[in-house]
Amino acid sequence: MIRLSFIFLIFFVSCESPPEEVLDLNDIVSTSKHYKEGLETEPQVEEIDSTHLIIDHFSKNGITVSSLSMEEWQLFPDHFGTERMVKYKMVFDSNNINYCSWTYKDSSKTTNAFFNWIDNFGEDKKSFFIGETARFQRDPFMLLVSDTTMIFIEGKKNFLNSVWETYTENIGYEKNWNYFLTQRRNSKVTWFVFDNDKKVTFRSN
Repeated sequence: MIRLSFIFLIFFVSCESPPEEVLDLNDIVSTSKHYKEGLETEPQVEEIDSTHLIIDHFSKNGITVSSLSMEEWQLFPDHFGTERMVKYKMVFDSNNINYCSWTYKDSSKTTNAFFNWIDNFGEDKKSFFIGETARFQRDPFMLLVSDTTMIFIEGKKNFLNSVWETYTENIGYEKNWNYFLTQRRNSKVTWFVFDNDKKVTFRSN
């Protein structure tokens, strides 16, 4: 009897099906059809670990910084499988700027992070929809979203967006941002998209 039970156990195990492969939902989300991958050159600033070299990097690309520190703030886009991210606190003569950059594997992960962020934006976790004209936060900011990168810049005072646009072009990004958001202090956000390298105001219907 014991021998028959042992034979039955071997037969049962040998007939058992292998476990099914489970796919992550993010892996099967369709990629962006608006822009092709790989159009922008990733900035090398993320790979620099000396604050002096980082300051020099910004200076060579049109941003003159008095002092800079690398930070570890916990922000919402951190939690969506970033491949690289940097966070700098930058001190200028007349303003303080927080500079954050996240790089993701592909456009589906970037879009997922961006949509979730604007649905849980800021300390109050406010929810906004694409193209909504509203005040996202009190402090002025600029948010750029490409297929693989998000760059978020905020200040205590209003700053020139054009200076930072030039900076992103200098480090290799083309004028093909999927979303481009700007907001002055205590004002409402303005949305832009790019059409043939031309920045066009975008509003929801």
